Amino acid sequence: MQTGNVLSFYGSFSAKIACIWLSVWAIRRQAEADYPLDNTARVVRWATVAVGFAIGYYVPGPKLGYVRLAGGFLGLAFLCWPNFAYHLTDLFRPRAGTPQDGL
Repeated sequence: MQTGNVLSFYGSFSAKIACIWLSVWAIRRQAEADYPLDNTARVVRWATVAVGFAIGYYVPGPKLGYVRLAGGFLGLAFLCWPNFAYHLTDLFRPRAGTPQDGL
């Protein structure tokens, strides 16, 4: 993949992605619907955004269009709604009052 193609792709879609993100951000901000993200949740969020958009762009072949679409939607979902990262990391956190290591 040439660098010019990548820059052209992200240059043409970045305005569309920014418009979607900005409109969802305004709704989330007005409703105060976001949970505060710790460092782990931030890393999960941005890694998922990067991997999702990379899958959406780099997966080759016309038969894998659904994979590209799913990757793009996954990246866009985590970009627009950071609570997905909060809930995903919360699934793997130990709960208070639960026994750990047989204690």
